[in-house]
Amino acid sequence: MRNFLILTTLLFNTLVWAQNKPEATFTEKGKQLGEVKEGTLLKTVYMFTNTGDRNLILQKVEPSCGCTVAEYPKYPIQPGAKDSIVVTFDTHDRVGYQAKGINIESNAGPINLVFEVMVIQATIKTYIGEPFINEESHEGHNHN
Repeated sequence: MRNFLILTTLLFNTLVWAQNKPEATFTEKGKQLGEVKEGTLLKTVYMFTNTGDRNLILQKVEPSCGCTVAEYPKYPIQPGAKDSIVVTFDTHDRVGYQAKGINIESNAGPINLVFEVMVIQATIKTYIGEPFINEESHEGHNHN
């Protein structure tokens, strides 16, 4: 009988503990952002809800690259509350396919977000022949 009571108490405590935790439920954890021109500061937002029973705390949010910055709530997110993580990616010198991650440490466990984007080279304007020069606007310049 004593063993039964101990086992029942342990099982009850485990079930109560398992239900009493935060849970971050994201609208989407992976994003395909299409094409952008090089030099663009690309922003994307990851929306989430704390679907758990306790406050959600994001302890650390680290992008996988120095070209990406993440803004996130530094306060406890109440059960049922919605919030977001805003990610800004600097496409300067990042031509081609890019996949960037955001690694989150929270009291609900680790969370990983990712976005993919194709950065296309900005077009460079070229002139055929001699460009038009307004001589009056070149005062003080000597082109010889």
